Amino acid sequence: MKTLKILAAFLFTTGIAAAQDVSIADVPASVKNAFTKEYAKATDVEWEKDMQNYKVEFDLNRMENEVWYNASGTVVKKEQDIAEVELPQVVRDAVKSSYADYTLDDIEKVWQDNTINYELELEKGDEDKYVTFDANGKVIAEVKQ
Repeated sequence: MKTLKILAAFLFTTGIAAAQDVSIADVPASVKNAFTKEYAKATDVEWEKDMQNYKVEFDLNRMENEVWYNASGTVVKKEQDIAEVELPQVVRDAVKSSYADYTLDDIEKVWQDNTINYELELEKGDEDKYVTFDANGKVIAEVKQ
């Protein structure tokens, strides 16, 4: 578990360092077209180049979203802020039983590699925990900050 925590922290840090803002003019047409087709009503759109992929951050229906596309316009990963009531009951139960002392601050639903996970930010006083659950309520990763 300690190795998983270190790996998660490393990936988070390197992901931030690798991303660079890009102008819409620098985004391939295939990526722009795929995005526009799927998210025509998106607002506050910002593009980044993240390693070999293009990441777009935007708002849709007052919810924050992030989508990663490869250069050909295929979705590689998606993240969407969701409300607590949108969490599967099994995940809500796991949070209540294992993190009862914590307050839920932020929830993201993550689609990647045909898998859906839920990334939660939990707070207790000055302590923050980032916990990733699979759709069955199992903890995949936990990082304390």
